[in-house]
Amino acid sequence: MNEILASIMSGLAGAFDGNMGWAILVLALAVRLALLPLTLRLARRMRANQKIVASLEPQVAEIRKRLADKPAEMFAAISSLYKENGASMVDRSSMMGALLQVPVFGLLYRAISNASLGAGPFLWMRSLATPDAALTGIVLALTALSAYYMPSAAPDKAMLMMLVQMVVTAFILWKLSAGLGLYWAASSFVSGLQTCVLRVDERRLKTLKS
Repeated sequence: MNEILASIMSGLAGAFDGNMGWAILVLALAVRLALLPLTLRLARRMRANQKIVASLEPQVAEIRKRLADKPAEMFAAISSLYKENGASMVDRSSMMGALLQVPVFGLLYRAISNASLGAGPFLWMRSLATPDAALTGIVLALTALSAYYMPSAAPDKAMLMMLVQMVVTAFILWKLSAGLGLYWAASSFVSGLQTCVLRVDERRLKTLKS
């Protein structure tokens, strides 16, 4: 698989006069856009689960109060309530969406890392083999916007979600090569598109209800 990805990147670089930066961006966008229908479906399921869980919160609070001294019965009662209403205590859709990208990123990580070693400058970046602070800033901005505007059953937690994602992203990116940063930027851009689609869904539902 690594040889196939290397060949694809070499072909793309050839189409851009040997510029590996454009090759990385095009490949990353192609992969993420190909995954978008699946990740979007999982995100919609996650949002639906969040809404059901939020609507059941008063009943859950009552169960916790009533069975506070019986943890096992409390857990069973809450689990039964969620099951009856088609909800899940563990957001499996969100976990699947994250796990789905792990093997994809793993394959691309090695291919892009190898391709970046011999790559020259790209746009303002002197080398794709070393980290770039400006690129990291762009990725953080895209990550923050996507996290902040993501529809949530708890809007008051949007800021916290944004800060957590920015800290995690910054921690990972600050030592990654600019080549891998380009992949992350493309991925964050597609995540932003997914957020826009989800917000359109929300507005459409509000319009139908009103």
